[in-house]
Amino acid sequence: MENISNFCQTISPTLKYVGDIINIIKIALPLLLIILGTFDIGKAVISSKSDDVRKNMKHFIRRIIVCIIIFFIPGICLIVFSFVHDFNDIRKNSGLDYEVCYNCLFNPNKEECTDAVEIAMAEEE
Repeated sequence: MENISNFCQTISPTLKYVGDIINIIKIALPLLLIILGTFDIGKAVISSKSDDVRKNMKHFIRRIIVCIIIFFIPGICLIVFSFVHDFNDIRKNSGLDYEVCYNCLFNPNKEECTDAVEIAMAEEE
């Protein structure tokens, strides 16, 4: 049976992978929004019909809202958990290496995460 205090270190390679995907999404999402927004607005301007312009602008605004929501989901989750009474006490007293989990998900290139991944990979061998 695994020791709970090393749980995050044990799953750190998976957490780092998920953290890398989150970082890629944070970069790709605004770029995709700019590209698709430019396409939508360009299409609206070329059509020069006021209904098409209005329709494409609504579509673009919806995309902006969805991108903002997706971009801030990790932060929103952390804020919600911080409002939960005793969350910080439970986190500190659980014996779980929470900082490794946090850093691998939200700062996957931070030294604490990369060290945990190296240790976990060495233990697998």
